[in-house]
Amino acid sequence: MDTKKLLVQLIGEVHMLNQKFDSVVEFGGKMLKTQEEFLQRTTKQKHTDETFKLEPDMVTLFSLPSALRKTVVALYKLGEATAEDLARETKRLRAVESSAANQLVRMGFLSKRREGRKVYFFIE
Repeated sequence: MDTKKLLVQLIGEVHMLNQKFDSVVEFGGKMLKTQEEFLQRTTKQKHTDETFKLEPDMVTLFSLPSALRKTVVALYKLGEATAEDLARETKRLRAVESSAANQLVRMGFLSKRREGRKVYFFIE
């Protein structure tokens, strides 16, 4: 491979890496905003086991398996979503997203509510 092609490929890889870092920084900003809102809500309320719920931080999210992390990132982007909405965003099967979102609910990262037959997942 000649030098010019190698440099073009390297520039493309650096560009993709920059895009990924930008999305991580954007995601971190959203996390900080969510945590700030959480702290404002909880400081106005009496702290009990029911009202105090720790929001996930970046380290915690990076420690999640990639399948669950992808669901959390999609939900941060959408705000509130059904498993079908998540599947459309992540380009995975609805059943996969439903399973991942329910696992995240059990872990305490997400909450859910039901409206008729639809179940909506959201981050408190």
